Amino acid sequence: MRSDKRKKLEAAGWVVGDATDFLRLTPEESPYINVKISLGNALRKRRKSQKKVR
Repeated sequence: MRSDKRKKLEAAGWVVGDATDFLRLTPEESPYINVKISLGNALRKRRKSQKKVR
């Protein structure tokens, strides 16, 4: 997130965090979630590129 946007949100009373904070993940679970997100993004990118080829 851009720092200016973060500052505006915090000034308005919002709490800015990450998925680890929001989901209350343990230190062992956090890397697992990051891998799943990366795999999902790679799969989405591959599917989009295959649609253009057909």
